Amino acid sequence: METIIINAEEWKELVQKIDRITEFIEKYTERLPLDDNAWMNETQVCDYLQISSKTLQRLRHKGELTFSEIAKKHHYKVGNIKELLEKHSIKNSRDHIEDLKNSYRERFEKQRNKK
Repeated sequence: METIIINAEEWKELVQKIDRITEFIEKYTERLPLDDNAWMNETQVCDYLQISSKTLQRLRHKGELTFSEIAKKHHYKVGNIKELLEKHSIKNSRDHIEDLKNSYRERFEKQRNKK
């Protein structure tokens, strides 16, 4: 087992970064209702996915995202949005995780050497 020793200031910086990542994840998971049968309107979907209405329209026309249309307004089930995200997610492999760790180590070493 490898032991890494860092000073208190570097530890605090690392904890702050982890806290920011946690806040980001919590912010976006709270915005999507938990119930897969809940409905969202076009504005809500665009806001959640951070895409334009034109991009959402393309997803509809390609048949990648199912929807319902009532009075010329489009509505989307949360479950279908989750399926779209899963379909387009990039699966991590062990190599990708190791690359991420190595690049973080390199950046950390560069910052430490600057001091």
